[in-house]
Amino acid sequence: MKTGNSNQLFSQVPDPNEINEYIKEYLRYSAYSNTFECFEAEIKSKQVSSKMSNKQQQSKQSNDDMPRIFQLFKTDNIKTKREINLEKEQKLFNKKYQQILQAGRQIFSVSINLLQLLHSLKETAKNETLSESLENYKIQLGKYHKVIINEGKPEGTELITEQVMHEHKTKLYKNYQDKNVDGMIEVLLSLRVNALQIAPELRKNLVYELIRNDVFNIEATEKFDFVVHLLDINNQSLRHAITSLISVISSTLRGVEYLTFNGNMIIIEKIIKILKEQENGSVTQRFCLAILQKASIKETVIPTYVHNEMIQWIISLIQKSINTKIHIFCLDFASATLANVIHTPYTLQYLEKQSRFTHQIMEQLLKFIKEQIQVSVMMHILICLSYLSKENFAKQMEECRFVERISEFVEYYSVINTENEAAEIDKKTVLDLCAHMFHPKDTSLDNSETLELNELKTEDRIREYENEQGELIFECFQDEVS
Repeated sequence: MKTGNSNQLFSQVPDPNEINEYIKEYLRYSAYSNTFECFEAEIKSKQVSSKMSNKQQQSKQSNDDMPRIFQLFKTDNIKTKREINLEKEQKLFNKKYQQILQAGRQIFSVSINLLQLLHSLKETAKNETLSESLENYKIQLGKYHKVIINEGKPEGTELITEQVMHEHKTKLYKNYQDKNVDGMIEVLLSLRVNALQIAPELRKNLVYELIRNDVFNIEATEKFDFVVHLLDINNQSLRHAITSLISVISSTLRGVEYLTFNGNMIIIEKIIKILKEQENGSVTQRFCLAILQKASIKETVIPTYVHNEMIQWIISLIQKSINTKIHIFCLDFASATLANVIHTPYTLQYLEKQSRFTHQIMEQLLKFIKEQIQVSVMMHILICLSYLSKENFAKQMEECRFVERISEFVEYYSVINTENEAAEIDKKTVLDLCAHMFHPKDTSLDNSETLELNELKTEDRIREYENEQGELIFECFQDEVS
């Protein structure tokens, strides 16, 4: 057995002449002329070759003295079990990827056949609306076809042209005047398809183009009539189309400022209303929460959230999720929104005046941390509790046994069993968060109030971040129906 291993390792010893050439190349490059001449002379006198031959013989008996450079030139690297498994998984993913691409091509083929069939119907019907719809379908199919040919990679290296943007805006307004709901849905989804198709690094500029072209006619009229009327139409497909596009626009601070032009919160109020009307976890509800979470970075919108009872609604949603399955996106974005709302000076001052309400919030949040909830949601709840762990709320903290219950949570959470490495990392993150937010502070040098006021001025930092980072994430869900 030992002989087999040594023969295997011997077979892996690279050609000495190849190594010599690499060494000579390095010596020449580094201008070690004297060393180069000595090394070359020794090679010519075959001293190195004989030494290498002796070493190879020795390697059959002992491999401990083999130089590390041999490791770099092994022609047959031994793969670990993990590497072999990863290769198998990669092959499996590639196979599935090709199957998905093939399915995409087949769907595209069926779509073309259907378009041809509709064309033949158009000839007999002679309907202008049908002709326009067919042209729009052709454009959208063309875009999807590009995605398929590029094997899923974003092909967009250019933004939507000024002409195309203007055409979309004109069609949207015309369909609105004609009360053509299907036409409005088509234009809104077409704009969103463009947004999803474009390369990630260009998405921020696309949002800026939508704003510059005043797609909802807000800045030109200094009114919100057009977009408000769209939001008021009770049609699920239209609600999905309009909220998904508003979510794209709200992805930047400038987009939020456009949607709240002149400090008018009518769009935010309408989104909250639609949110509460939706079935929990539905696609439209997800888009509403995405909009509200992204808009919550702007402090001027927070009073609207508070007065429209978003705090109560989010706490109720988390409560329902304990016994009912609710889409994790809704829970994650709702709890993140709650943290942003409670964080602001406006809300903290409001809660100071509403002591009973604050007690209810604190009590409910402390109950949540004992439940089996998603780690991201748990962290948002702990962040909310950290904002409430202030001297201003000392009475409520005492009534709720705040410090004791946080200590009990840390003690319990530190001994829970984790199933895998990812769960262990999540556990450590939660415990580190608790240690950072709830550990006793030395108040003798406490300048937390000053730090907090500075920390809360986030908009400049967000604006700076957006200028540096070009990539945005636009929400897209597998169960969307267009």
